[in-house]
Amino acid sequence: MSDNPQIFIPSHPLPADRTGLLTAFNPGGRTLVAGSRIAPPFKPLPIDIVLEKDVAVPLRDGVTIYVDVFRPVGVEKVPVILAWSPYGKGQGTSVSVMGIFGLVGLDNGIVSGLARFEGPDPAYWCAQGYAICNPDPRGIIDSEGNSVLWDRQEGRDCHDLIDWLAEQAWCTGKVGMSGTSYLAVAQWFTAAEQPKHLAAINPWEGVSDVYRDLLMRGGMPDIAFGQRLQEGSFFGKNQKEDFISQ
Repeated sequence: MSDNPQIFIPSHPLPADRTGLLTAFNPGGRTLVAGSRIAPPFKPLPIDIVLEKDVAVPLRDGVTIYVDVFRPVGVEKVPVILAWSPYGKGQGTSVSVMGIFGLVGLDNGIVSGLARFEGPDPAYWCAQGYAICNPDPRGIIDSEGNSVLWDRQEGRDCHDLIDWLAEQAWCTGKVGMSGTSYLAVAQWFTAAEQPKHLAAINPWEGVSDVYRDLLMRGGMPDIAFGQRLQEGSFFGKNQKEDFISQ
């Protein structure tokens, strides 16, 4: 649990426009063949990639979260890059994510559609000799528990996931983290827990003070973005933290 009192409100299932081709719960391993595409608008895969989907990972308090792991085919051990966020690990092909590329003038053909929003593209990084882990954190989509925002609970949970990843037979024992915005802030909370297998972090464009940067800009109440974050994210089966009210 968090060290601070929290208020929770009901969460809700992922809306249709946030649902991607990899959103549905479907545990198991499969090989994504080089040259194939997850859908027509996206870039073909440069190499064969193993997808281990909806792998159950137990946390220290007994809660189970689910992760997707993308890794190069082969027997050589590889390091893993972890991208932690509450947006849903399978949303890369969703209408909402594809629309964001259009808003900024980018063609969806520059990415594989396997990446989570604001995270590293597995197609690129697997070709460079890395694995990518996309988790659904506590309370998100099919993962158990109640979700929180940028809390020490996230740091502890991510610490546990890093330990789990490092012990996998395909992993070198080294885990890095990368990503922007929410994914950046999550890295600071995780690094503060000092997981021994965390080799590097790459945070960029993340707020440093949630109260001053997100809710009270310049000392004046400004909750519009925070409210949009709370209402438009943290979809799941249980409850989510009401960080606006508290």
